[in-house]
Amino acid sequence: MRAGSPGRAMLWGVVALILATIVLAPVIGVGRCADSIVPEESFCESYTQSLAGLPTSVWPWLIAVIVIVLVTAVIAVRRRGDPAA
Repeated sequence: MRAGSPGRAMLWGVVALILATIVLAPVIGVGRCADSIVPEESFCESYTQSLAGLPTSVWPWLIAVIVIVLVTAVIAVRRRGDPAA
């Protein structure tokens, strides 16, 4: 692949998608409960984590995926139509 080719833009897009998935995709469910003799102080919580260990939900990951796909598509189309690239 030569520099400035649409294939190179697609390759960078795939790399960005993999990194976004590692950092933002919710893949691990975490939960904990703490009991107390005072009922008002007892609680439970649950959330999801990414592979990087960050608490996350599906929305940040989905937004990142959409932005990466759109930016990659725009760059690839521009490079395909640009004879100088």
